Amino acid sequence: MQQRVSFLVLAILVVGLLSNLSVSAYQTDLMQPDYVKDWLSDLSQPFPEEAEPFVNLAYADQNGNSNSSEQVQQGEDNRAYVYQSGDGNVAQQWQSGVGNWAGVYQLGNGNTAVTEQVGTANWAGAYQVGDANTARIQQSGDGFFALITQIGNGNSAVIVQGSK
Repeated sequence: MQQRVSFLVLAILVVGLLSNLSVSAYQTDLMQPDYVKDWLSDLSQPFPEEAEPFVNLAYADQNGNSNSSEQVQQGEDNRAYVYQSGDGNVAQQWQSGVGNWAGVYQLGNGNTAVTEQVGTANWAGAYQVGDANTARIQQSGDGFFALITQIGNGNSAVIVQGSK
């Protein structure tokens, strides 16, 4: 199943690279915080075949204002998740290689989400609800795929993918 999903994502990326790309914005339903927390918690549970010493996981759950979370990972299967509720929060995620995947969910105003990945499968997402939020995802090589969803006013988003 994982190979099928990987193949499908790869096929979509190849088609996108070989054809004209278009970007569209649309109204989306607001995910409830409890649902997102459960979803992130489920994703952070390792599969039995992954329960070995080199599986990286990171999960942060913060409520309140002016919180900061920094997750730094190096090799193997990676994964990092941050849930923050409040104003003026900062989430930073740094990953290096192999499995990757990073997700940030922020509810509040003036929040910042920064995700940096280097190589292999990649995937990163930020979901922000509120005003004056900022999200940045920078990926370097291999699988890519990034998604930023922002609901509110005065938000900014940047996605940078491959580099030299």
